[in-house]
Amino acid sequence: MTDTPRGNSATRARWQTCIKLARELLLVGPDDKDLKLGYLHTLIDTGRLGPTHHPRKKILVIGAGITGLVAGRLLKDAGHDVTIIEANASRVGGRIKTFRATKHHQPFEDPAQYAEAGAMRLPDFHPLVLALVDKLGLGRRQFYNVDVDPSTGSGPDVPVPPVTYTSFTGQTWTNGDASPDFREPDKRGNSWIRANRVQVRRADYTAGPERINEGFHLTGDEVRAPVVKMVDDALESVRDYYSDVVDGKRVNKPFDEWVEGWARVIRDFDGYSMGGFLRDHAGLSDEAIEAVGTLENMSSRLHLSFFHSFLSRSDINPTVRYWEIPGGSWRLPHALHEGLRDEVRLGHRMIRLEYHDPSRDADPEGTAVGPDGWGVTVQTVAENDPQAPPLRWTADLAVVTIPFSALRFVEIVPSMSYKKRRAIIETHYDSATKVLLEFSHRWWEFTEDDWREELESIAPGLYEYYRLGLEVGAEPARTPTLADADAVLLGAAVKESGVTEEMRQLNSTMPLRGPAVRPATHAFGGGSATDNPNRFLYYPSHPVEGSTGGVVLASYSWSDDAARWDSMRDAERYVYALRNLQALHGRRIEVFFTGRGATKSWARDPYAFGEAAIYTAHQMTSFHLDASRPEGPVHFAGEHTSLKHAWIEGALESAVRAALAVHQAPPVTIPGPDQEEDRS
Repeated sequence: MTDTPRGNSATRARWQTCIKLARELLLVGPDDKDLKLGYLHTLIDTGRLGPTHHPRKKILVIGAGITGLVAGRLLKDAGHDVTIIEANASRVGGRIKTFRATKHHQPFEDPAQYAEAGAMRLPDFHPLVLALVDKLGLGRRQFYNVDVDPSTGSGPDVPVPPVTYTSFTGQTWTNGDASPDFREPDKRGNSWIRANRVQVRRADYTAGPERINEGFHLTGDEVRAPVVKMVDDALESVRDYYSDVVDGKRVNKPFDEWVEGWARVIRDFDGYSMGGFLRDHAGLSDEAIEAVGTLENMSSRLHLSFFHSFLSRSDINPTVRYWEIPGGSWRLPHALHEGLRDEVRLGHRMIRLEYHDPSRDADPEGTAVGPDGWGVTVQTVAENDPQAPPLRWTADLAVVTIPFSALRFVEIVPSMSYKKRRAIIETHYDSATKVLLEFSHRWWEFTEDDWREELESIAPGLYEYYRLGLEVGAEPARTPTLADADAVLLGAAVKESGVTEEMRQLNSTMPLRGPAVRPATHAFGGGSATDNPNRFLYYPSHPVEGSTGGVVLASYSWSDDAARWDSMRDAERYVYALRNLQALHGRRIEVFFTGRGATKSWARDPYAFGEAAIYTAHQMTSFHLDASRPEGPVHFAGEHTSLKHAWIEGALESAVRAALAVHQAPPVTIPGPDQEEDRS
């Protein structure tokens, strides 16, 4: 590693912070070991934390999301006395949540249907989560970010390829058997891009972006470049810090230069928002930035840290695959919970955390911790019975995995270090909202012949009714209003429609935007983008066996875009989402709407308090290193303590890190006789 740059003490301290952040980001451990290889060995290869010189400890894990479950399982299997406290009284999993039929609730008309409220795709370059899915026997199949030709590829009977990870040390880790016959289906790009009243298929936009780009008033070279190329070109100068182009491919620089290069990226760009970077560093015009924001789903996050957007695009390999868990992502935390039934306590919300830190002079009066007592005491209230007396839980050490946005409402005694308090108070949590709509038929897969057949089976002449005078590009004046049609067209193809009277009234008062007929989408998986409030939408990658229908993620929005939806009641969300979906696909999709849907606002969730930690400018260098630093016997984990914000992989990395640290840590106190009795 090169010498610390010259300058004043603040400059030198900042550089050391950047070096530490770079090593954390790249998972470079002591002696330049690859921490990821160690985590894979611990979680996947052995499932064991290894030997320790310290005895069995009593450990509290706060939160039964994926982080808490993995940390708890590792610590339990290592022989520790583990209790996992979860505020949610009905489920584990945190922000891994699937809308599905249960004994108490059926969100969709078809009980076989399901859809993701939270995590929905697992990238190929996240080996911990993929290998864990395989280890638990959950199975995986491709999630299609881009729609595909289903007649191509190796098909579902061919095993998926193994999980592989190539370390910066040169070592390759593999989990699973080779599958030489596996082939991905061909990408089509039949889904839509619609902005400024211009609509084209994704493949057509890539081949000729001018029609869409002109709508943003782009000129010169910008009008001829797809926005994804604009962004990648803008980021090339940043990638030059830590990698070189060799034979047309990016290759990391030698180890020391690679780490230092990332440190310089952090030093030079952590103060930028993404919008500021594109404008002030890359030199994009305001119009180009507006196009990038709209079509690359960055508009609502342009004011947030450059690093979040950059890290999500730092792997520029166009062949990256995404995976999903058949039956829903909920199966991952559920499988972990099965081995922790005796350890997980649902319905207990932490309201007070006391801890004994031996590095402090004295413990506050009135606390139940101290050198002769327990290291940690937690007080909880019952989520389903607010009148019940609080419960007290004691332990040698604790692993706090709940979001800092939730921890903000917990009384902590004594106060934690200044930087930790700043991290808890200031870490920015973004909004994310999904609106999902169920349809009785998968109309997004239809050809025009399929449309004719299906509509005529509902009512003779219905196909021509929708087409009558409604050629693509028809003037709005020629488009009938809902008053011209029989109100029963909404959900007409559904035997037992769930369309409520409130939905019909809302639907009848909303103007149609665009013609009643647009070209058949004929897309299998993938998603479309629009500048209407729905913003981004995804079609199911696979049909549900035995079902003719499916659930469309009709609106997936973030930040300010999500906040607009958060102001609406659920019934309003469904109707507005349907109307905006019709603007993209034509009015005729209404006949297949079952009247059922599901919606999730993570900013309004009383346990998550937001979608994920998404830093603003300067926050990473200001306090990220303090986010995961223990406070005496209290350790911290969760995606917010990693630098893979919003990804399960980051949560798993932090879970293994914290479990290893707690496993090796000595108890900070020696409980007296009374406390020893509590161990039973």
